[in-house]
Amino acid sequence: MAQDSLSQVAFSPWLYWSLLPVHRLFLSLYFSQIRIQGLEYLPVNGPVVLAPKHYSRWDPMVLALLSVAPLWFMTNANQFSGIQGWFIRQLGAFPVDLARPQVSSFKYAIGLLKDQKKLVLFPEGGIVRDRPVRPLKPGFSRLVLQAESALGGVGIPVVPIALNYRPDPVFRATVTIHIAPPLYSANYRQNSEKQTAQEFTQALQAALERGMEELSVKS
Repeated sequence: MAQDSLSQVAFSPWLYWSLLPVHRLFLSLYFSQIRIQGLEYLPVNGPVVLAPKHYSRWDPMVLALLSVAPLWFMTNANQFSGIQGWFIRQLGAFPVDLARPQVSSFKYAIGLLKDQKKLVLFPEGGIVRDRPVRPLKPGFSRLVLQAESALGGVGIPVVPIALNYRPDPVFRATVTIHIAPPLYSANYRQNSEKQTAQEFTQALQAALERGMEELSVKS
């Protein structure tokens, strides 16, 4: 994604706070029930990366219920056309070209973390329904490691989040959000950043798979 696309990101606090109660009311009416498990594991202060399972286009909307403070979403660039693109820019989304990711998108994400924001990154890189969790690539972990370096070595909590819609992500479905304890890259340090990213990626993969399995058993 070109830098000029990122320069069009213009978060609107006024629009966000105006729409928040409408957003919460709409979701409560559209879905039969929204259950949130493990909210105590979500850090309140400081930079945070939320790493959710990506099951549906509803995911960003239901994840926004997790925090009163705005969440910032790295979003597929093909979602930024027309009025939809204008709205999601105003509400904290910024684009990434999944086919050819640009350095500018990662720099923007790192800048948000340096500013102590809560950032949502879908580590699967897209919607996946044919398996519990798609095999993750280490690009997600490398971004976290670079952000930590930019913050002078401060550890950034990465929070795995499993999502479940029963029977499907449709009207009157039951939604369950399962938040797992945060992961920290310091617990997976290896001899090189590349190896650390690989170990951290495997840990995140395992945490997401455990969360999805737990939701499957309970549903």
